[in-house]
Amino acid sequence: MPDIEPAPFRLCLDLNVWCAAVLSEARGRSGSATQFLVDVARRGVSEFGPTQVVISWGMIDRLSLVLGRDMGFTRAAIETIAAEIALTAQIGPAGLAPLLVLGGAGLVPLRDAEDAHVLEVAFAGRARLLATANFDDFISYRTTVLQRGKIALCRSFEHEVIIAHPAIAAGWLRTGEIRLG
Repeated sequence: MPDIEPAPFRLCLDLNVWCAAVLSEARGRSGSATQFLVDVARRGVSEFGPTQVVISWGMIDRLSLVLGRDMGFTRAAIETIAAEIALTAQIGPAGLAPLLVLGGAGLVPLRDAEDAHVLEVAFAGRARLLATANFDDFISYRTTVLQRGKIALCRSFEHEVIIAHPAIAAGWLRTGEIRLG
């Protein structure tokens, strides 16, 4: 009988997580929750086992814009960061290239279009966990808040995504145990 490997744990990182990690690294800092989350994405492994980053080309493009316009990174640095993130997704345990999510169908009713796109990507990529520092921006009528400002569940017709603050998400990925209460 052939060995059947478990499906990878799918992780979506909001743009603020990527930005915070890149900025911390550029400033010579280490050990932050966001840096740990990005490191898990890069390595493709956590205490849950194989871990696949879920991201879209739209998210990578938006990150590139923010890094240049708001954070002052050079075009060469931005291109390197964007290429590394795309490659991280492609060589992850599921080999999931950055998704192309075409337009929103209005299925994710959030005030901010960028946040709606991130949540749509999390659903499209079957992410189990979405880490974001902008927790409240992801709350809608489809969301059940479990810990105010820290943990929520968002449901679509076929999938459920846990939304968590980066420090909590990092703790779960370190232990391999999700505690919703």
